[in-house]
Amino acid sequence: MRKYLLLLLMSTLFMAPVAYAHTMDKSTLFTDVPETAENIQDIMVLHSIGLLGYNGKDMALNPTDNLSRKDFAGWVGGFFGLEGATVDELAQAAQQEDYVSSLEGDITYKEINTALFHHKLELANPDATMTKDEYIAFLTEHLTFDMGGHTLIQMGGFAEGPTGTIEDVVTGDETGITIDGKTYMLSGHPRIYADSTDVKSWVGQQLERSIFTTAGDHHHGHDGGQEEGHGEHADGHGDSQEHEAAPTNTATLQYVQISSSQVANEDAKEVKSADATPREQQTATDDTTSNASTMWMVAILVVIAAIFAFVFVKRKK
Repeated sequence: MRKYLLLLLMSTLFMAPVAYAHTMDKSTLFTDVPETAENIQDIMVLHSIGLLGYNGKDMALNPTDNLSRKDFAGWVGGFFGLEGATVDELAQAAQQEDYVSSLEGDITYKEINTALFHHKLELANPDATMTKDEYIAFLTEHLTFDMGGHTLIQMGGFAEGPTGTIEDVVTGDETGITIDGKTYMLSGHPRIYADSTDVKSWVGQQLERSIFTTAGDHHHGHDGGQEEGHGEHADGHGDSQEHEAAPTNTATLQYVQISSSQVANEDAKEVKSADATPREQQTATDDTTSNASTMWMVAILVVIAAIFAFVFVKRKK
């Protein structure tokens, strides 16, 4: 009997959808970044597009440490799709392409402005170095900065995706969510900011933000120690080495940010209240007052009953 149960369990595991194998949520990004970190959403966004590199399992971010030129070069090498299978190889490739002048020391704001923003940003202190937390804040602030027709997020082959109430979900070998009657599929390596990675629980919740891998571009993912992210040097998009199982011409969601059902319900109540007519608002107020009065009456009756019970028991004694 035990053998049959073991075989059944193993067959169930083998039949499990592979789509969930590479899903990363707010609890599985970095060992030293808690889910409650104030900038967890910023971290997940940059991580999803390859500008906050991933270098294998159980990686620590060390957010208060200064960002070295070598680490930045490795991330940029992955983001722009340079050749390399390790951080060192990608960093060397980035140096050869002049994204950084050296792999020694710490990166400065001026160097990031050169590598990612074509010198377009006006910097208060260009020669200052930065911690990784400051790097995250800096890139987040300028992620959609217009550099003459394109943004940094577009340079990596991404675009802002849909938002709204999730009406339905697709499960199985691939995962998708339906908004306004249209279904959007998740990539093979999505980053999920949600209370649960169980997609069925997302129905009725709000998709607050999403990021697409744009159609025709390769997905931005990782396998093993490979840095993630593809793109092109300087002024646009080009061919890059694919790190996932297979390329696709279909736009997919690389990052999804979903509010809890409680928050979604509260938002819906606020919208409904704002759109209500004066008569509906008065009715809602009357209902609230009535409910409160009912609760007070019940509480008073309970107290009176308790008093009578106490007196009755005392007299009986």
